[in-house]
Amino acid sequence: MFKKLLAMSLSVILLLGITPTAFATDRTDTATNFKADSSESITVDELIEHLNSIDFGREVTFTSLPQSRSSDQELIHFDSVEAVEAYLKQFINEQRELAIPIEAIVQNTCPQRSSESIARANTGWYNTTVWWWGGGNTSIASLTNAEITFYYNSNGGGSVSNITLHNSYMTGIVAATWTHRRGTGTALGGMDTKYSVTGTWFIGVDVLGFPLGASFDETLTSPTITIKMDSDF
Repeated sequence: MFKKLLAMSLSVILLLGITPTAFATDRTDTATNFKADSSESITVDELIEHLNSIDFGREVTFTSLPQSRSSDQELIHFDSVEAVEAYLKQFINEQRELAIPIEAIVQNTCPQRSSESIARANTGWYNTTVWWWGGGNTSIASLTNAEITFYYNSNGGGSVSNITLHNSYMTGIVAATWTHRRGTGTALGGMDTKYSVTGTWFIGVDVLGFPLGASFDETLTSPTITIKMDSDF
């Protein structure tokens, strides 16, 4: 628990380095740059078409949001097309790594069987949530959590098998909304495991007064995670 709180505290400091305010520019200059050959104002359709044509290194889809969202605090505001482009490219493509060791992630397992049955024999099916710091370029300010079911065999020092990953979600400071799509868990022998989750990020942005949504898929892969049962502590 201490390591998880430490990771969340560090995320506050790291997030300061990717705030969108650094990308803000003058709105008049933006209109001139984007519509250099025309005195007409940019339309939301032209803006979306332009943003969807940008190469972000992966497929990013921009869509229009209701105008009522323009004052929503969840939107990140930008005063130029160049600003949102630079922010999203950094958000998506910049590789970030933290040297925080992953160990003893599961400290409290929740058995599917009754406590009396578990007291007689630890072998059985369990539900729990494993977590890891980051795992992808866009999750620098968050912890990736994966809800799993697994079979634990207490013989021979203990081993994990038949892992099913049901859901994933983000905690900590997250600059976007994560929607789980699919995931897998792999037993590596003994109590060592590894996980992969795929989901869709959604970021609400306000560009030149137009509320837009940007979404893209990402797969996050964990380092090796060693599961420890309650009886191990």
